[in-house]
Amino acid sequence: MCACHPSLYKTIFYSFLVFKMIEGKRVRLRSFELSDLDEIMKHWNNMELRNLLGGADRGPVTRNEEEEWVRNTWKQRQERRAFTFAIETLTDSKLIGGTGLFNIDWTSRSTAVGISIYNPEYWGKGYGQESMDLILGFAFQNLNLNRVELDVFDFNKRAQKCYLKVGFKEVGRRRKARFIDGKYRDAIILDILKDEWVTRFRESG
Repeated sequence: MCACHPSLYKTIFYSFLVFKMIEGKRVRLRSFELSDLDEIMKHWNNMELRNLLGGADRGPVTRNEEEEWVRNTWKQRQERRAFTFAIETLTDSKLIGGTGLFNIDWTSRSTAVGISIYNPEYWGKGYGQESMDLILGFAFQNLNLNRVELDVFDFNKRAQKCYLKVGFKEVGRRRKARFIDGKYRDAIILDILKDEWVTRFRESG
């Protein structure tokens, strides 16, 4: 039996809790489970949502495909290739969306982030902003990453406002990158660095 220092046990235990659940004031981030499939399928094929994410051209998603996706999030987390979380409300444990870190470059300490609030009843009410704050904290504090980036389409003004509020800065644009709902749309590139997040975190705290 390994005679590990108590602090090591604490670190291992804390890391397990972090991967399982991260709580804010109104939402928690946790692992996706197969029991989430019913709620996911209620909203995931909504055309407005799919257009916002740029995925409407791929057609409807089946329950079997979503089950495979959920199982794959577990595998990716174990392999440290991506960390995907369900977003649920603290008050009633209702699944309302998902967020995650993808394309992690462990050498450059850089990653991409994605987020989606599935249920339209929760759009524009600050749940996305709090969830993004939580996933950024996980990226910078727990994974020790240095840079997080994301893409957002030019017509998604609500998302752009959210990202700027949590500290992202526009750094580029891919012009007419995607054909969505009959029009070519620009993909705006934003990023945030760890020191920028730390400064904002201290100022807001």
